[in-house]
Amino acid sequence: MARKKTTKSSKRRQQVLARREHVLYPGYVFCPPSEAEQALGAERAGELLAQYGGELRKADVQLELLLREERFRVVDSGHPEGHAWTLREYMDDYNKDMAADAQLTGEEYNLLPDEQAVIEMLHDWHRDNTISVTRDGVIEWRPA
Repeated sequence: MARKKTTKSSKRRQQVLARREHVLYPGYVFCPPSEAEQALGAERAGELLAQYGGELRKADVQLELLLREERFRVVDSGHPEGHAWTLREYMDDYNKDMAADAQLTGEEYNLLPDEQAVIEMLHDWHRDNTISVTRDGVIEWRPA
């Protein structure tokens, strides 16, 4: 049986990457349900628990709180310095992009019907690690 040899340098590199990840995204630790309920209310905390598969991280709660603010900041390839959005603006921009894509490809895309759909979509992306919440409350696309 052949064993995969791991060197000290690769282990050290993994440790450095893990520390860097924690510095950039410190909220990715377990959030007790009582803390989520206190921050969001019992009903919304329960909805998020279901959406995230029964366990919340502090960053999941932080994302919800960011989305409740009048404006939230997103860093992506189109806005490397970040752009502040309202839920309505983000929804309109997303729907415009999807409509343009549909016109180009001939495929049909589901457009977001309301601001609650934007919130659910962003939480889905967060659950799937497509987006992250930084220590200073910015939503950013995760590097692939």
